[in-house]
Formats: sequence, C-alpha cells, structure tokens
Amino acid sequence: MGRAKRTGTPPRPPQPPRAAPPPPRPVPGSRRAPASGGPLTLAALSRRPCLALDDADLRSARLRIFTDGTETDYDAKSCQWGAGGGLVSFTPYASKDQTKAAEFSDLTRRNISGNRALLGSVTEHGRTMYVLLVSVGGNRSFRLDVLPGEGDAPASDGPALATDFAKAILAHLR
Repeated sequence: MGRAKRTGTPPRPPQPPRAAPPPPRPVPGSRRAPASGGPLTLAALSRRPCLALDDADLRSARLRIFTDGTETDYDAKSCQWGAGGGLVSFTPYASKDQTKAAEFSDLTRRNISGNRALLGSVTEHGRTMYVLLVSVGGNRSFRLDVLPGEGDAPASDGPALATDFAKAILAHLR
C-alpha cells in the first residue's frame, strides 16, 4: 500500500472561538438602557434611574409610554415616565430593602416575578396614588409610584401599570 498523495493547501489548525462582543453601553447623556436590555444593577440605576427601561420597553404596548424618562431628585434620585395609565416614578434603593420597613407594613403583600413586593394606595386631596415596593434580594429594592392619569385612565389601572413597570425593570436587573 502506498502513501496518500497530498493535494491543495494544507489544512488550517482550528481557530479558538471568538469572544462575544461586550454589551452595548449607553450613549453619554442618554436616558435609556442599552438597546440589548443588558443586565443592570440597582447601584448603577441609583445613579442613572432612567436606564431602567430600554428602547423595546419604551415601544411596548403593555407599558404605553408616551413621554421619555426624566430624572428627578427628591429624597433619592428617581425617573418619571408619562404612560397611558398615568405618571410613573421609579426610585431604586441599592442598599435598603424598603419592603422590610415598618412604615410599609400595612401594604398588601404580592409576588412579582418571584420577588417579594408590597402594594398599596394613598389618597390625598381627592387623588389616589399607588405605591409598589419590590425587593430584589441582598438588602436592595425599588419603589414605583403611579399617579393615574385624568379622564381616560381609571384609578383601578394603577396597580396593573405599577406591576407591568416592575416586571419590565426586573427583566433588566442582575
């Protein structure tokens, strides 16, 4: 038996797999999360809370957002969005689990995407505002306040809108 005759170019050794590209970063000055919806931390969101939602969230029919997020700074840095159901405010707490605070013990316990949550309402000057606190573990949490819109948005939509926003935000957290 003879040796096999080589033809053509010699085979190339296998190449190591290429590393995945890094996740996209928000553009400086942007108020939106990276388009990929990459994982975020509450520590990062406490500095830039409007990054909690990405472009896909902003286009979501479920959230019905019609006004881009605007950062506010009351007792902590927050972000507010105008949505079809009302004004929604998001406040992250990177080192405090608000669901354990005694002042919220009268709120109704809920479970949102596997996270402990508390939901309640406050009525002042004839207007009802809904408060949703969500624990994300490790002594971290976030708060959503929903002030239902006037006219076309019944007050009963407040809890559903808060829950929808919480689910969208939780989908981006690590």
